Amino acid sequence: MNVWKANGLKYILLCSLILCAVASVVSLWSYSGSSASQSAAVRQGPSGGFGGGSGPGGGMRGPGQPTNSSTEGTATSGDKGTTAGNDTSSGSSGVAGDGQHRGPGGMSGNGSGMGSPGGGMGGGRSGNSSSAYATPLAIFTALFFGAFVFIAYRFRAREWKLGERNRGLMLWTVLGVGFFLRMAIAPWISGHMDLMLFRNWATTAADSLSGFYTNGSSDYPPFYIYILYVIGQIGSTDAFSPYMSVLLRLPNILADIVTAYMLYRLASKRVGFGVSLGLAIFYVFNPAVFINSTFWGQVDSFFTMLIVGMIVLLVENRVGWSAVLFTVAVLMKPQGIIYGPVLFFELLRQRKIQPWLLSIGGAVVTTILVILPFSWGQEPLWLLDLYKGTVGEYPYASVNAYNFFALIGGNYTQDTTTLFLFSYHTWGMICIVLVTLFTWWMYIRSRKPQFAAAAALVLIAGVFTFASSMHERYLFPAAALAVLAYLYLRDRRFLWLAGGFSLTIFLNTFDIFYSSNSRDQYGIILCVTSLLNVLLFGYLVKVVWDCSKSTTIEVAPSTDRVSPELPSARPAWGASSQGVNTTIDS
Repeated sequence: MNVWKANGLKYILLCSLILCAVASVVSLWSYSGSSASQSAAVRQGPSGGFGGGSGPGGGMRGPGQPTNSSTEGTATSGDKGTTAGNDTSSGSSGVAGDGQHRGPGGMSGNGSGMGSPGGGMGGGRSGNSSSAYATPLAIFTALFFGAFVFIAYRFRAREWKLGERNRGLMLWTVLGVGFFLRMAIAPWISGHMDLMLFRNWATTAADSLSGFYTNGSSDYPPFYIYILYVIGQIGSTDAFSPYMSVLLRLPNILADIVTAYMLYRLASKRVGFGVSLGLAIFYVFNPAVFINSTFWGQVDSFFTMLIVGMIVLLVENRVGWSAVLFTVAVLMKPQGIIYGPVLFFELLRQRKIQPWLLSIGGAVVTTILVILPFSWGQEPLWLLDLYKGTVGEYPYASVNAYNFFALIGGNYTQDTTTLFLFSYHTWGMICIVLVTLFTWWMYIRSRKPQFAAAAALVLIAGVFTFASSMHERYLFPAAALAVLAYLYLRDRRFLWLAGGFSLTIFLNTFDIFYSSNSRDQYGIILCVTSLLNVLLFGYLVKVVWDCSKSTTIEVAPSTDRVSPELPSARPAWGASSQGVNTTIDS
C-alpha cells in the first residue's frame, strides 16, 4: 500500500502512455491489412501516385489531359458520408476542358492539370472529407473549450503548484499521449483532397528532386518539397506503401508535439511547472491543432513551428538564426512574409549594423541552399514567377476565410468588385498597411524585443481579418502566438485570446472540411465565426495597446522560477537571461 501511495501517479502515467502506444500500434497494424488500405494500394498509379494518370507521379495529368482517377481517403461533396479509406471520386466533376478545377478552392489547377491544395494555402469546399468522425470531433471540441473556459476563468498561477516528483514523466506522458492518439486516428481519417496532391508531389520529388518543377506542375515553394521527397522515398517501399496517408501527416503531427514542447520549455522558465504543463496540454489537445494536422492533413503545424522558433530566437537576440527560420518559412509558404515586419521592427530597434548583416547574410545563404537543386534548367527568375502565380491564383475577397469580407458577403466574390469607393483588393491592401503601421507603433512604444510575439499576433490576426484573398487556415499560428505573447508579456488576457482564436480557427476549418460543395453558402457558422474574428481583433488591439506602454514591461531577476527537473546552470529552452512581468498579475 505504501508503495502505491509513493508511486501511484507514476504507475498511472506509465500505464496511460503504454496504452496509447499499444492503441497506436494496433490501429496501424489493423489498417495495413484492412480492405481500405488494400483498395487504396490498387488504385495507385504505376509510380505510386493516385490514379493511373500518365503525368509525373502516376496521378498528375499532363497539360490538357482529363482527370479520371480515384483518390485515397478523399471525397468530393458527392461522396460525403462515404466510409474513410473507401472514398472514390471522379475527377470529371468541376473540371474544365483546360484541366483547371473551377470549384471554390480545393483542387485549383494552373493550366498543367495539376492542382494545388488550395493554392498551397487554402482548402475548398470541393475537397471536403467524408463526414465520418465529425460528431466525435464536435463532442470533444465542446468538452475541450468548456474545460478551457472553466480553467481560464479560475486561473491563478499560484494555484498551479504540482509536486516535485514525476514532472518529467508528466510532460512526456502529455506529449506521448498526444502523439500516439494522432497516430492511432490518422489512418482512418479520409482527409482532404490536399493529401492526394501532396502524395503526387512526394512521388514526383522522389522520382527526380531536381526536376520537380520542370517535370511536374506545382505552385508550392521549394522548402517543403524536401520533406515530401523523403516521404516519397519511404512510401515507395512495399513495407510503408499502405501507410502513405499517415506518412504525409507525420511531419505535421511531430510539429504539433515539438511546438507544444517549445512552449513548455519557454514557460517553465517564466511561470512554473503547473502552468507550463497546462499550456502544453492546451496546445497538444487543441481541436484547432488536431483537425489541421490529423484530420485535414495540411502543413500549417510545420509552418507554425518555424514561426514560433523565429519569434523565440528574435527575443533571445539571435537575429541571424531568426532570419534563417523566417526565410525557411517564406520558402515553405508565401504567407510567411506576413511575419517579416516583426524581424524588420527589431532590426530597427537595435540600431546596429551587425544584426542587419547577419540577417541579410542568413536569408541569402538559406535561399540559395534551398532553391539551388531546383534551379537547373530553370529561368533565372523562376522562383519569383512561382510566387507571383501563387499569389494571383485566388483573386477573391475571401477564399473560405471567415473574416470581415466574408461577414459582409464577400466569400468568393471577385476582389476587383467595388466596395464603396474601392475594390476589395484595394481595401485589403489599405488594411495591410494600416495593421503594419499600427504594429510598428506598438513595437516602438514597448521598447522591448519581448513584444515580438504580440506584434506577430497582431499582424496575422489583422491581415487575416481585413485583407483579401485569405484562406481558412491562414489564422492557424495565432493560437501558438497568443500563448507566446502571454509568456513574454504575462498578461492573462492573451490566454483568453489563445482560446478565442483556437475556437474560430476550429470552426472555420471544421465547416470547410465537412461542408458541402457550395461556394455561396452564407450560414450561421460563417456569420458567427467571422464576427468573432472581428471582435477578437478589436480586443487584441486593446490588449496590445495596454501592454505596449513601456512602464508595463518590467525586467525581472534572472532567478525567476527555473524548473527543478532542469539543471540549474542551464536555462530552459527559449528562455532569455531576463524574465518579463507586467503590471497585470497572472
